[in-house]
Amino acid sequence: MGLFNVLNVPVQCPHCGQEFEGRIQFKFGATRQLEYKLGDTLAWGYNENGKPNLPRVKVYGILENDECPRCGVAFEYQKDDEFDIVVECDVLKSFSSMADYGDYLVDSEAEGVYAVL
Repeated sequence: MGLFNVLNVPVQCPHCGQEFEGRIQFKFGATRQLEYKLGDTLAWGYNENGKPNLPRVKVYGILENDECPRCGVAFEYQKDDEFDIVVECDVLKSFSSMADYGDYLVDSEAEGVYAVL
């Protein structure tokens, strides 16, 4: 995946229903292994992916875990481990299970990393 950032959030296991501290990798803003939580403002200015100050975008994210640390069940690839991260004017607002990866393929300039909403 190259350089990326991480969104640290509580993730609910789709198998056992328990929450664990998830690390969702994403490439938007200054990508330099920066650690974020919801409500944080993205850094810009070096090794950038995307464009700053967009009103509302969703960013492709993938969970670092291969399995639930609570129940040990493996996550299903391209189902349980992919997320949409919503960014509004550079602020990380929310995340949810990915609705449709095809949304990221509409704008070739975004290179599959984000989609303007």
